[in-house]
Amino acid sequence: MTERLLFSLEFILVDFFSTYGIITIICLLLSTFIKNPILQKINNQSNRFISFTGIVYLIVFLLAIIIELNISNQESKNYLFNRMFGKYWFGFWLQPLLWFSMSQLLRIKSIQKRTLLKLIFSFFFIISIEKIVIIITSFHRDYLPSSWTMSAYYYSSNLFLELLIKLSIFLISVRIFMMITQKIDDWKIIKTNSQ
Repeated sequence: MTERLLFSLEFILVDFFSTYGIITIICLLLSTFIKNPILQKINNQSNRFISFTGIVYLIVFLLAIIIELNISNQESKNYLFNRMFGKYWFGFWLQPLLWFSMSQLLRIKSIQKRTLLKLIFSFFFIISIEKIVIIITSFHRDYLPSSWTMSAYYYSSNLFLELLIKLSIFLISVRIFMMITQKIDDWKIIKTNSQ
């Protein structure tokens, strides 16, 4: 059960948050050259979907913590509590709360219209704080240039195909989300009209 929750969390993290960041950058770049209402609709629906995904992410994250605390032995519980509330508690909570808060801030119309702010959000959706720390420490003077490999994080033989699949999955998920919310809205209208 914990493995499924963690897989769901990783799927949301990698395939929804990072893909949202990429789609936002693409939409912002294209909208500067092409004024098309379809781009605006994709952008708006992606914002709604990522806000919903942020709530799901937080729920799955908290469920994974609760389940891990329930099935762990005392030593593992103490270690997890120390990570969550110990000296470096911010390292445990910063990334999940950052993703959640950014996804919920995208509900606000004034934030949705600010291009620079959306670019900053996109950057933090694409590159996690953990990856930023790895990049910064790899440039530290104690490391030799021969160890400057980032292939474990960025190498893929079919990078274009992988990106295309992620974009397709995200857009299909946004479309399904849009259809479901449209049906719910239609149902609410019918319900209020019948009363």
